Amino acid sequence: MRDHQSIPDDVRRFILTSIPSVPFLEAALLFRRQPLAQRTTGDVARSLYVSEVAAGELLNQMQGTGIVEATADHFRYAASQALDEALGALAVVYAKNLIGVTELIHDATQKQAQLFADAFQLRRRP
Repeated sequence: MRDHQSIPDDVRRFILTSIPSVPFLEAALLFRRQPLAQRTTGDVARSLYVSEVAAGELLNQMQGTGIVEATADHFRYAASQALDEALGALAVVYAKNLIGVTELIHDATQKQAQLFADAFQLRRRP
């Protein structure tokens, strides 16, 4: 049995609909762990060991989903109560089943990439 099959259905749905990548998840949990902290793009890049460009893209995605909001030169946690609860449930599952959660995220990402590629597949005419 794959590790991600033991993930509760509500958490599985949240991952599949709202978590596009493992770095996105790590960034969301970083903000959730210290909800009053204000972070720059550079702070996030250093915390996640990614480039500032990648961190900026993550922060833009997270801002679009309501996890963070931008202030003058920082980002801060801004999740609604419902989103915070979903991230909290995911954090608990992730702490216990890191491999299962990451497999589920990667499986979903691979399926989306394959669907996109299939849409552009050249077909031979009969």
